[in-house]
Amino acid sequence: DPVQAFALRHSLPDWLATCLFSWLPQERAEAFARAANSPPALDLRVNRCRASREAVLEAFAAAGLAVAALPQGPEALTLLDRSGDLRQLPGFSEGLWCVQDRSAQAVAPLLDPRPGARILDACAAPGGKATQLAELMGDRGEVWAVDRSAARLRRVEANAERLGLHALHALADAAVNLAAERPDWQGRFQAILLDAPCSGLGTLARHADARWRIEPEAVNQLAGLQTQLLEAMVPLLAPGGRLLYATCTVHPLENQERIAAFQAAHPTWSLLREQQCWPGDPEGGDGFYAALLQAP
Repeated sequence: DPVQAFALRHSLPDWLATCLFSWLPQERAEAFARAANSPPALDLRVNRCRASREAVLEAFAAAGLAVAALPQGPEALTLLDRSGDLRQLPGFSEGLWCVQDRSAQAVAPLLDPRPGARILDACAAPGGKATQLAELMGDRGEVWAVDRSAARLRRVEANAERLGLHALHALADAAVNLAAERPDWQGRFQAILLDAPCSGLGTLARHADARWRIEPEAVNQLAGLQTQLLEAMVPLLAPGGRLLYATCTVHPLENQERIAAFQAAHPTWSLLREQQCWPGDPEGGDGFYAALLQAP
């Protein structure tokens, strides 16, 4: 059986192998599986509020470290040398850069954040996209990083402090409760990023055991939570505001089908953009989905 042979060859559960063959041509399914079993790239994002990409490249070159610019964004770099403790690399303590996958770096700019805006990152930890939003705004405005884990939020705050970002504010709370618990936030935000909890099928190279922990039933349960979170964002968005839904999975039930269901429930909302990155794509990087919606 070709599907079972594929699953065995690439150490994938049978259900995922079957799905991949239904979602992708065989050659792209093979590329996905190879990427899931390969060491992931170590990508960096330059803090545009403190440095240019050229300056960071020069600092790494002066230290004898090989780094290359990436086409995914004007701040995207990839570290070609594995060099132990990242905190010892040039520019870390000065907050000139942070670690963020190249595909993840392409998500937050879809909101086109402007200086002075009020933006909510509803499931913010570990904070890569929240700090990126603050950088894209020139650190002028408000970025509220909300997460139910206070411990993970402390790491977000520590990273924002290292990067010298003052527009970022943290709140430990469940995103589904925000409209009820923060009535002053209803209609407050011009833009919302919902990087929803998901199966993580786009990041198997980083979490090799996830393929064995995730079952189809768990995906169904996550889809229910994702729907709840999408609905919870509606009262928080200002009229005409933009909602960016993102996941690090490739499962259509969590991605395209969630957005189709949301649009069916909210026919006056517009889908401005939708994109899916796959592990194994020529550009490299993790698997990410993003859909940009606009409220009436």
